[in-house]
Amino acid sequence: MYPKIDPTVEYDGPVAEFASFTGSPLWGYGIEGVLERAVTQGWTVSSRERLNTPYGLSPLVVHLVAANGRDVIWIPSYGEVLGEDSLYHLNFEKCFWVIWQAGVKVMMVGGTSGIADWRQGDIAVRPGDVVLPWSFYTRPVHRGLPGTQFESMWSKCRFLLGDPFCPELQTLMASKLAPYAQSGQIRKVRTPADTRVAMIVPESITFESDFDILHWMAVSKMASEFQPDRPPIVTLHGDCLNPLLSRYLGIHVLYYHMVSNYAHGLEPEHDIHSTINHLYTEVFPEIALSLELELLASMPVPDGGGCQCTSSLGVAPPVFSQSLTQPA
Repeated sequence: MYPKIDPTVEYDGPVAEFASFTGSPLWGYGIEGVLERAVTQGWTVSSRERLNTPYGLSPLVVHLVAANGRDVIWIPSYGEVLGEDSLYHLNFEKCFWVIWQAGVKVMMVGGTSGIADWRQGDIAVRPGDVVLPWSFYTRPVHRGLPGTQFESMWSKCRFLLGDPFCPELQTLMASKLAPYAQSGQIRKVRTPADTRVAMIVPESITFESDFDILHWMAVSKMASEFQPDRPPIVTLHGDCLNPLLSRYLGIHVLYYHMVSNYAHGLEPEHDIHSTINHLYTEVFPEIALSLELELLASMPVPDGGGCQCTSSLGVAPPVFSQSLTQPA
């Protein structure tokens, strides 16, 4: 994957227990606009630089300090770098190495996505909703950290991915979003209690084809019928970080997704471009930034009593690793 990994690189960046990977909900402001607005709300930009990692130069790492003194790291837009191919998510290794070295325990990630709900009417998830996702579709890019003790996991440990996104923090976020729904600034707040939304990352550089969306709608409808006593399943198509590596590193992930459009082909009369542009520039940035600055400065590190983010990681017997070919 990498022509060379340099294990001698030492971390020289900020230390923080809280981080944000949020991207597209803030695109209406751009990086400079986000930082300017944070400063006006009492935050300090302590540093902003691209750091050396064993895998090459990291994306921009911004060290913010809240008015109460809390240190926070923001890596814009899931670590994507303009002009580099994000499809293979090589940025994941660089970003996760940084947050591991920084000691991050809670990571907030906001995204914007297209909805492929097989249901009709008001019960369906629609553009303007904010979703706290239930699960996700795994991909080959969901891997460990090459060249570190977190590279391989099968023989060393095992963990389950029930509640991959921290339910304690979801409850907190839902309460913060409720006033925006009541005032009409967003349509509804959707949680796993009413709709089980699964994140799907497109496998190409654009929206999925009509067939792709029909495929996922059929899967969701059939899966929902298998469990009629549980909330229905639908898919949300957009950005997603590496939930496996987050769990492997013992990080609580607070994920929220602002639904910006119907999935391609779902509603023939729907103009995706106009919906995205309006929500990206006029609606989502103000809400997302306000929520993030408030929560990043105040939310606690969950104690694990109401989630499996840390407790689900189990250490395997040493003999499992002894059963593999040993390194030279």
